[in-house]
Amino acid sequence: MVPDWETQYFIFYQDPTHIHPYTKKSVDRLLNMCEFKEVSSEKFVQLPSVWRNSVMRFFSRMIRLAGPVKKIYKNKFIRFSRELMILGSGTK
Repeated sequence: MVPDWETQYFIFYQDPTHIHPYTKKSVDRLLNMCEFKEVSSEKFVQLPSVWRNSVMRFFSRMIRLAGPVKKIYKNKFIRFSRELMILGSGTK
């Protein structure tokens, strides 16, 4: 699991733990380079409440229409609706 570069490139390096930017495609390539099979990756919102609730999912999508994140938001719903993550998986 890594931060999505396409949604966070303005603020990516403000977090000292962010060392290398990744996109969905680069996560797939990395897993393939490490000889994983059945590789897949997907972007997701870090809020479990959004996963289960279609109304919350709708509001989260509307917030993302504002484009890439340019500042870190204190409100967690706004922040994590906009700062997407990439989850990559594969089998050995």
